[in-house]
Amino acid sequence: MKSRLLTTIAALCLCFSAVSVTRSANMAASTSDWPQWRGPERNGRSQESGLLKQWPAGGPKLLWQLNDIGDGYSTPAVVGTRIYLMSNRGMENEFVQALSTQDGKPIWTARVGNVGNPNQNPPYPKARSTPTVDGDFIYALGSDGDLACLEAESGKIRWQKSIRKEFGGQPGEWAYAESPLVDGDVVVVTPGGAQATIVALNKKTGAVIWQSAVPGGDPAGYASA
Repeated sequence: MKSRLLTTIAALCLCFSAVSVTRSANMAASTSDWPQWRGPERNGRSQESGLLKQWPAGGPKLLWQLNDIGDGYSTPAVVGTRIYLMSNRGMENEFVQALSTQDGKPIWTARVGNVGNPNQNPPYPKARSTPTVDGDFIYALGSDGDLACLEAESGKIRWQKSIRKEFGGQPGEWAYAESPLVDGDVVVVTPGGAQATIVALNKKTGAVIWQSAVPGGDPAGYASA
């Protein structure tokens, strides 16, 4: 689970690189992209090169700063000239948003569901997952189990389903806190519970490819594959 409480989120764009990197506005991945939780390979490593070996006097130049873009524990995904982030405002509006890397201005916002299961009343109710960017699409899992595939360009939802309701999912005490894994043509998430501990869905349609239950029916944890 993400550890930094973003009651008031401040997104800072700092100039770290000693060389300029040209990036197109499309969704093609490059070494400077950070398209999902913990980076391109989900291992916390950046493929960027030419980074500064020491800070300049006074620290990196602050290019822009943005406050009040919602609550949550989500970390940003960065692809091309866009930042993608999950946030919430209140308990009934958990959303994915796209911001410009150039100036932080909002590009689009798309609601995906509520914050946590209302009957569950999770502690510290906030958006928790990091969106996963795969080409022209974004996969985001809300804290109440609402999984959505969105168009990266417009934020339009292509398909959506509740892994809590459809698979009898059992979230942990702090609700769902998982960043979807995209592997080839499938997107993998963990509803938890006796019916489907883990499921693989067609990333284009959301159709079930397979599902598997682990003996014991443990609830979903706070980890991403």
